[in-house]
Amino acid sequence: MLWCANQSMATRLFWCLLVGTIASGCARPEGTLFPALQSPRVWPAPPQQSRIAYIGAISDSNDLHASQSGWEMFQAGLRGPLPPIRFSGPHALAMGPDGWLAVADTSAAAVHLININTRDHRIIAGWHDERFASPVGVTWVNHRLFVTDAQRHEVIEMDTTGTVHRHFGTEDLQRPVGITFAHANQRLYVVDGDAHRIAVFNMEGKLEKFVGQRGTAPGEFNYPSHITSTADKLLIADSGNFRVQLIDLDGNGLRVFGQKGDGAGDFSLPKGVAVDSDGHIYVVDAHFENVQIFNQQGQLLLSWGQEGSGIGAFILPAGIAIDSLDRIWIADAGNRRIQVFQYMKAKS
Repeated sequence: MLWCANQSMATRLFWCLLVGTIASGCARPEGTLFPALQSPRVWPAPPQQSRIAYIGAISDSNDLHASQSGWEMFQAGLRGPLPPIRFSGPHALAMGPDGWLAVADTSAAAVHLININTRDHRIIAGWHDERFASPVGVTWVNHRLFVTDAQRHEVIEMDTTGTVHRHFGTEDLQRPVGITFAHANQRLYVVDGDAHRIAVFNMEGKLEKFVGQRGTAPGEFNYPSHITSTADKLLIADSGNFRVQLIDLDGNGLRVFGQKGDGAGDFSLPKGVAVDSDGHIYVVDAHFENVQIFNQQGQLLLSWGQEGSGIGAFILPAGIAIDSLDRIWIADAGNRRIQVFQYMKAKS
């Protein structure tokens, strides 16, 4: 690989073609995905101990800094470079195994499959003679991706190549939105926003039960949207009730926090929810255009963000995912990008 990288482009292309490594042998990531910033942005600002740092953003496939394989260079020489794959309105995202990132791009009626390790980026709009209508939720189960499509009223299962394997839930779901997988009981939990409840499916795609109903009591919902699993519990953005709920896997309410308002810890339109390695709860608010961090008791610890297009600013943010490195990936829908931050643990 060092030999291939150190040749001129013409020599590299010739030898890659000659030895038959056109498809992938000379392709590799080019440089650091998120280079260090000359002027770091952190929250809270010094002299307080910073806990969140901005590390970068992805708006299109060019931001992945992938080098071209010999075959790609050969094709580009014949017909010119292909335009980058861009986000249109990223709504939800999920981190999977081996560096896979899935992004439900509702505005584009498509799903992006991105491998952060290899810098591969592909967009899936349809399969055979069918197409996505309104993909709004994504979750991984090993190397299988499950996508909720609100207009098709179903869950669609595909692999990392974009090949669709099955559909289910059409007869059971009104408007599926958020989706998560609970490892503790090997079940898929699908938020049915218009039905104000959560559908529980086994891994064969069979509906087992519904939990919740419309209301304001613990375990009841009003147009819920996003969901994530944490150990043997579920965290749900109960958007129409302006709150976040923690329930067990059977649907029993455990904790509720938040209310409608414009004060610290209040919500206007809570959307994406996630949990970091220390158990802190992150809530994205699409109307406040910020992110608030709470402890397990629902007490506000920190918030950042405001309306705008600069670093750490958002327009209609929605989904959030936190990976094993405590990097925080946020779907900044109105800015057509994903912003990435780093949670920094307290110094011992």
